[in-house]
Amino acid sequence: MNVSTDQLIAYFEGRLPEKERAAFEQSLQQSPELKKETDELRYVWELSAELKQHGHVNAPRNWEKLSRRIALNRSAGKLVSFLRTAAAILLIPALVATYVLYSTLQEWNNRPAERVETSTAYGLVSRITLPDGSEVWLNSGSSLSYPQRFDKGERQVRLSGEAYFKVKSDPSNRFSVTTSGGLQISAYGTEFNINAYENDPKVEATLVTGHIRVEETARALSAALQPGEQAVYYKDDPQLKIEKVNLAVKTSWKDGKMIFRRADMHEIARRLARHFNVDIRLEGKELYDYAYSATFTTETLDAILRLLEETAPIRCTIIEPEQTADLSYPKRTVIIRRIE
Repeated sequence: MNVSTDQLIAYFEGRLPEKERAAFEQSLQQSPELKKETDELRYVWELSAELKQHGHVNAPRNWEKLSRRIALNRSAGKLVSFLRTAAAILLIPALVATYVLYSTLQEWNNRPAERVETSTAYGLVSRITLPDGSEVWLNSGSSLSYPQRFDKGERQVRLSGEAYFKVKSDPSNRFSVTTSGGLQISAYGTEFNINAYENDPKVEATLVTGHIRVEETARALSAALQPGEQAVYYKDDPQLKIEKVNLAVKTSWKDGKMIFRRADMHEIARRLARHFNVDIRLEGKELYDYAYSATFTTETLDAILRLLEETAPIRCTIIEPEQTADLSYPKRTVIIRRIE
């Protein structure tokens, strides 16, 4: 969460709006470093609490007290001395406290923000709230890197894997996602999905609402998408292709579903292998001619494989791994072959 000095002071005084306060406190829970910095700043703020009292001075009453003191100091020399002393006593603590608070806040704002990296285990989907309030869903086997706070200018994150972004609108600060495939997706406030696993031959960016721009600067490739469109970037044959897609198929994973619409066996094997963290081997070129349409929610891998066997002449065999010397277990292997 990018918190300005005014917002931070408002938080200390309890004047921060409920949504901003909740987002900031959630960031504090997720980041021990940010909590430590905030505690240090709170301590400085409390030390400078005298400053806030200057705005609540009863001028007539204090002037009456000061007049009585002046009357007791009739000598001009004593009067000047008294006024100088009073001014020093009143101003020095205020100036010192102001300087300390200002210097500490400046140091905190100018300090480079440390990066946070969040990963999602295979078979799971996690949800993250970024420092600016944007929401991100991370798919199985994915990781996202972002700063503890976004500085003014551009909100930048790095993605390896698949993620669904719901970007908080901020027209003055662009939101950019850099993928492991060298692609950059930019927006100011919108919803989109990015599929960018390192081992995949392509990167996909799918727009749900709003507008995004997809760029590959090394080869001067660029495209602007409309809702329902997908940009596909091929790593071995660098080019951007724009096509219309079924949004439910591309984004339903964030709701715990796997939807296939006339998907070939290679696509099904790839997604099942990633979701269940298994190795899947296809034996026989004939398998690539099969197409499936299905929706899976809570089904186990065994149940899905049985359903595949019932709809095509194939046999799915699961090979359980043996324990290795270091007492760990490798992935299970699934062999899918055609039967006569």
